[in-house]
Amino acid sequence: MLLRNLIYILQLNLYETKKFLRFAYTHLTWWKLEKRAALVWTNKVRLIYSVTAFLLAVVAIFSFWKFWLGSLAIVSLEIVMLPFFVSLANILIGPLDKYLKNKLIARAKDILRKYDDVVVIGIAGSYGKTSTREIMATILEEKFRTFKLTENINTDVGIADFIVKNPGFLRNNKIFIVEMGAYQIGDIKNICELVRPEYAILTGVNESHLERFSSLENIIQAKFELPQETRNMSVLNLDDENIRKNYSRFNLKNISMVSQDEIGNIESQKNFSGLKFEIAGVNFKTKLLAKHNVSLILLAAKIAKELGMTMEEVASAVEKIEYIPHRIEPIYNSQTNVWVIDDSYNGNFAGIMSGLEVLALSTGRKLVLTPGLVELGKKTKEVHNRIGRLYAKNKIDLVMLVKSPAAPHIIAGMEGEGFRNYQVFNSTEAAHAALPQIIRNGDTIIFQNDLPDNYF
Repeated sequence: MLLRNLIYILQLNLYETKKFLRFAYTHLTWWKLEKRAALVWTNKVRLIYSVTAFLLAVVAIFSFWKFWLGSLAIVSLEIVMLPFFVSLANILIGPLDKYLKNKLIARAKDILRKYDDVVVIGIAGSYGKTSTREIMATILEEKFRTFKLTENINTDVGIADFIVKNPGFLRNNKIFIVEMGAYQIGDIKNICELVRPEYAILTGVNESHLERFSSLENIIQAKFELPQETRNMSVLNLDDENIRKNYSRFNLKNISMVSQDEIGNIESQKNFSGLKFEIAGVNFKTKLLAKHNVSLILLAAKIAKELGMTMEEVASAVEKIEYIPHRIEPIYNSQTNVWVIDDSYNGNFAGIMSGLEVLALSTGRKLVLTPGLVELGKKTKEVHNRIGRLYAKNKIDLVMLVKSPAAPHIIAGMEGEGFRNYQVFNSTEAAHAALPQIIRNGDTIIFQNDLPDNYF
C-alpha cells in the first residue's frame, strides 16, 4: 500500500522526479493520499512498481546476509528512503519506457496511414478543450459518422494506445476528433505528427499550467503548434485576448477567426435552462449555461460549415448538446429547492469568471466552494488575489474555502475589498459534511475546481 500510494503521487506529478521528491518529503501523510482518484496501472507503472520492489528486496536480503541483527534498522531506513527507491526505479526504466513509447506511436501511425480518408480535427487551448470536443462531436454527428476520444485521453501516448487497441473505430467513422493537451513546448507538435490534423480549433490561451511552462510566452508557443501543424483550416477564437494579440506572429496558412461579435441577441434563460442566440440570422438554443460556450459553438460551427453542413443543421444539433459533466453542470434538488452548479473540472481563471457569471442568475443566496487553482507558479498570489476580489465584487453570500496553498491569497483579495463572508475548511470532505447546516431553501452553490491529491 505504501508503494502504491507513492507511485500514485509520482503519476500525478507526471513522473517528474524533483517535484515528486519535494512533495513526498514535505507531505508526510503521502501514504494515505489516494482519495480523489486512483492509480492508473499503465505498463510504465507496472515497471516502476516491479523495479522498486526488486531494489527493496535486494537491499533487504543483502543487509540481512551482511549485518543480520542490524538488518532491522536498515529495513526501517528503507521505508524512510522509499521515495528515493521509487525515483531510482523511474530513472532506470527511462530508456525502456522511451523505446516502448516510440514503438507504440509507430504502430499507431501505421494504423492511421491505412485510413487516410478519415478527417482528423484537433482541439487545443488552455481552457474549453473538452467542452469544444463534446460540442463539435454532437454537431458533426448530425450528418457524419463521428468519433471522439473520451475522458482525459489527450497525450501522444494515450492517443496512440487507444488507436492500437481500437483500430476498428477508424474503419467505421468518417471524422476523428482529437483533444490535445500540453505540459511543455513540443507536446502538441508530437500529437500532430501522430494524427496529422486536417482541421484545428484553438479555444484560448491563459496562465493554466504556468508552473510547468515557466512563462506565458511558452504557453502561447505551445498552443500555436496546432494551427501551425494543421494541413487545412484552423479556426481561432478572437474573443481570447492572447490569441487576438499573438496569432499574426505565427506562420499560419489557412485560418478562420470567430468572435461573439458575429452572434446576436445572446439571452440567458430563467432557472438555469440555457441560452438563446442567433448566428447568421439563424436562431439557436442550447442548455449550456455559460456565455463562453457560445464562442465554442461558433468555433465548431465554422468547421461544420466547411465540411458541408448548413447553419440550420448546426442549430438543430446544438439543441441536442448535453451538459458537459463537471463543467458548469446544473443539478437541481427539488426536495430542498437548491441548485448545485458543478464546475469542479474547470481549473482556470476564465472558468472562475464564467462560473460567477452563471451564479449571478440565481434568485436566492449565492455560495461558492473552492480550494483555488493550481500550477500558476509565480502568478499564484496575483491570480488568487483577483479571484478573492471577484468574490467580493460579485457579492457572494458565502465563500467556502478548502484549506490549500491558494486559500490565503483568496482571503487577502476578499479582505482587501472589505469582504469577510467566508469560512475555511480543512478538507473538501469537511466542507461537504458542513453543507447540510449551511445550505438554505432557494440557495445556489457552485463548486469551483477540485484539486488533485498532490496539491493539498
